Amino acid sequence: MKVHGTCHCGAIAWEGEVDPTRVTVCHCGDCQRFSGAAFRASVPSKAEDFAILRGEPARYVKTAE
Repeated sequence: MKVHGTCHCGAIAWEGEVDPTRVTVCHCGDCQRFSGAAFRASVPSKAEDFAILRGEPARYVKTAE
């Protein structure tokens, strides 16, 4: 399944090919903070099936609680 999207402000755009049967929902504290909701949904994509079309995302590395 082909998916595409942008960040909230539109500075970053992406597209990818995913398997919709691999969607996951996480309720951990990190995902709640990241999404601003009770959970975050995500679906993996192979690197060769994913492309950033516009912009450059910031790097995020979690080091501790």
